[in-house]
Amino acid sequence: MKGANRPTHEDVLALVAELVPDIPRPSEIIAKIEAGDRTLWLEGWCDGCIAGRGFPPKGQGMLKEKLDYIREVTPGFLQQRAADRDMTVEWSGFIPLNDKKHLYGVSWAVFTKKPKNGQTAAV
Repeated sequence: MKGANRPTHEDVLALVAELVPDIPRPSEIIAKIEAGDRTLWLEGWCDGCIAGRGFPPKGQGMLKEKLDYIREVTPGFLQQRAADRDMTVEWSGFIPLNDKKHLYGVSWAVFTKKPKNGQTAAV
């Protein structure tokens, strides 16, 4: 694809984020795509994910504060998800989604398997 219609990196990620279901159940708003030694990890954020943090329900204010909080915790949160799978975070970020009923957005990361002892990671 060439020219002005070529999607940006962010455009592609926003499309991929559509794989995460727009439901209010934190344990079910995850999607992943595995390819070789890498995994694209997508995890949504809903009210249940930020419960107990002093925020009102979705649609009742403090949207900027909620998104700022999610952006702040995303790197450490994704590092823990990767470590739980014996992987490391190669790239990561957060995509806010304005058109969803339950989701505030999706944290995303590319996880890479940790090299085994004595091996080097593929570049």
